[in-house]
Amino acid sequence: MKEEVCTSRKAAEILGVTPRTIQLWADAGILQGWKTPGGHRRFNLSEIQQLALSIRNPEEMPPLSNTLPTQVQPVKVLVVDDDKTIRRLYELTLASWGLPMVVHFAADGYEGLIEVGRQAPDLMILDLQMPNIDGFAVIRALEQQSLLTQMKLMVVSALSEEDVKANIALPESVTFIQKPIPFARIRDEVERILLSS
Repeated sequence: MKEEVCTSRKAAEILGVTPRTIQLWADAGILQGWKTPGGHRRFNLSEIQQLALSIRNPEEMPPLSNTLPTQVQPVKVLVVDDDKTIRRLYELTLASWGLPMVVHFAADGYEGLIEVGRQAPDLMILDLQMPNIDGFAVIRALEQQSLLTQMKLMVVSALSEEDVKANIALPESVTFIQKPIPFARIRDEVERILLSS
């Protein structure tokens, strides 16, 4: 039976992520596990291996659209983050909610601005520190085009609020949250958009 139990470190090796990511996924409910009396996380090895397969083969994941009620207009969400693992974390977590959403991803600010034009998202989740065009430049571009009145923008960054304010004055409509990713608040925002539509 011992081989069926998996530590955080082993799970991280199997999934190709850091132990910190394993903690985030466990907190977000993506990984079902338990804690030992000493406070160490443990997981079912077969579930970790199954998740590893789904990460390597995302086309095998069940499509989110199967769980969407047809009478509700899906919320269009755009996640802009250069970290591939973080994007996958968003994908798995948002899909696990079963809410009517269409989620698109961009790996930097340049792609993000292109997707804004293509998708006209209801909610944009934006990282700040990215290659090419960073999140600060994205916010300035959205302001110049008066697009912040047409979407909800949540900035999720490892930077402190003071560091952000040193670079840009965030409009009042923009929500700034320091990492770790605030999935509960993101879900609240999606539900608020659904109720108002």
